[in-house]
Amino acid sequence: MPPRRLKAAVAGALAVTALATPAAGARPVEAIPATTRPTTPAAGPSQTEARAPTVIRTIDRGFDWGSAGIGAAAAAAMVLLAVGSAWASSRAGARPTR
Repeated sequence: MPPRRLKAAVAGALAVTALATPAAGARPVEAIPATTRPTTPAAGPSQTEARAPTVIRTIDRGFDWGSAGIGAAAAAAMVLLAVGSAWASSRAGARPTR
């Protein structure tokens, strides 16, 4: 494969990989819309008592190598697929010389 085609195949594989990754949809906790802010409670004896907060404990086991391996394998498969398809398409147009 000529170097120019190899560069084009790698660039195409990187572009496909970049477009395939999802964008993060997380928002910071401080970004609460004005419509969901609590209103001032009405004064009077009918107020209810506040409940105790729920405590959730998480255990951090460090880096998840299994998930990293799956992600790396998927990325490698996409790159190999793009390079292989570029190589196959370059071979399909070639005619044998006589």
